[in-house]
Amino acid sequence: AATRDFWCARPEHLSAVPLDVWRNLTQPGGQCNFRDAPYQQLTLDSFFEYFAGFVNATNVDTLQTDAAVPIPSSGCDAYEFDDSTFGQTIVAEFGLVCDRAHLVSIVEMCFLAGAALGSVGSGWISDQFGRRHTLMGFALTQALTGLALGFVTSLELYMALRVVLGFASMSVAVVSFVLVVELVSGRYRTIIGILNILPVALAYIMAAGIAYVTRDWRTMQFAITLPGLVLVSVWYWCPESPRWLLAKGRLDELYLLLERAASTNGLQLPDHCRKSLLVASSNGDEPEVAVTVGDVFRRKFIRTTLVMIVVWFGIILIYFGITLHLSNLGGDIYINTVIAGSVEAIAICASILVVLKLGLRINLFLYMVIAGLSCIVMNFVPDGNLWVIISLAMIVKCCVGACNAIIPTFTAYQYPTTMRNLGVGVGNFAAGVALIIVPYLWLLEHVDQYLPMTIMGVFSIIGALSLAVLKDKLSPKYRQRKLAKKMASNEVIHSEDARARIESHFPRPAEDTGISNIGFAQNESIFL
Repeated sequence: AATRDFWCARPEHLSAVPLDVWRNLTQPGGQCNFRDAPYQQLTLDSFFEYFAGFVNATNVDTLQTDAAVPIPSSGCDAYEFDDSTFGQTIVAEFGLVCDRAHLVSIVEMCFLAGAALGSVGSGWISDQFGRRHTLMGFALTQALTGLALGFVTSLELYMALRVVLGFASMSVAVVSFVLVVELVSGRYRTIIGILNILPVALAYIMAAGIAYVTRDWRTMQFAITLPGLVLVSVWYWCPESPRWLLAKGRLDELYLLLERAASTNGLQLPDHCRKSLLVASSNGDEPEVAVTVGDVFRRKFIRTTLVMIVVWFGIILIYFGITLHLSNLGGDIYINTVIAGSVEAIAICASILVVLKLGLRINLFLYMVIAGLSCIVMNFVPDGNLWVIISLAMIVKCCVGACNAIIPTFTAYQYPTTMRNLGVGVGNFAAGVALIIVPYLWLLEHVDQYLPMTIMGVFSIIGALSLAVLKDKLSPKYRQRKLAKKMASNEVIHSEDARARIESHFPRPAEDTGISNIGFAQNESIFL
């Protein structure tokens, strides 16, 4: 929440008292307390007479309190807030200042805790009920919860709905990622997997404009929720994941989906397509094996899993740590948010080109090191160098935004097909822990002002260094070595007998339709 100036509210019948005079006379001890006085019995004239003994000046425009006079005071009954930059906010409406200031972190934590649960639970739900219905179901939940938030008048209900909203929002993000990468193949999986996070950066830019225009949290809540209803309207046209249908043996639905895709592309399915799908469903290269969370911690994968936990935790800690702190960096919060969204969007798009050339790991390493060092350097910037601080913060946002887009795809490449959901799920769990910690991270400023940035910087650098023990299965060098190894071990099918066996299952079509059913026959994995 942005820091706003506030003071004890003036009673309605004393609202004509100039604000600077009111604050000088009634709040000499700070924002959270004011002088004990019979305010309800005072009129505008008697107000100044009452306080005449507490001041050392007679001109009301220059009234100053006398430090030598004892100041009996008590807590404020209500507060007024400076609305020169912000309009009505959650902090102002529910009075989350002074002895209630700690509730700000709890309110933020509610959404992030829901997001943490959604990042872990949505994968299992989509595996059971399908990508399409899970995605649209949570999109509907997100829209309805967002609308309900705009009407609440209770802080407790607001916090409860924020948990639900966090769960639904993260579920939409996770399931949409799974769906889009299962709809494409080859290098497009990497491209789509990274671009999937691009709308988040664009949303930052749009949210800044909406907040600037509305200046009211309820109006803004409605404005950012209504597009969700448009998303729900495409439920009918949203396709189910072909790979999920194949894995579940729902071949009739899969065939109809393939017919629809072929028709859209001006193609026609071969006559033997149904038979090929049946063979692929029953004789996939990778038989379905029951796996548990414990499998990702076995000897073969424990190093990979531990590294992924550290990397996911570090990325999410710094990503949301900087995002939630943008309003306190100084300067114009609206401009800061637009710049942050813009540099993140540029970084995401640029990272695609670099990833396709150099691979995922080197990008993650460089981005995390730069982000970590920038956080640490921010501690040494002298006060008053506002644009230096903002520039470093934008570098962090740029780098960690690209990391946030790359890490799901990189994690998926580290595990075999049967363990990928669990591997990514463990990473999401570590991210969820970071999400819960983030709101409280900045409370450490009261202990030492350098602690939050130092912690984020150290975790980012540790995560980057830990990547050295992992392989990058998308890098050109790794692919070349893998191809050479296959050729050396003679894994390419040469024999006529083998070719005949393949053709007995997948006869050649009478003419080239441009469709290869062998990809489905091999039950190609989601990422490679």
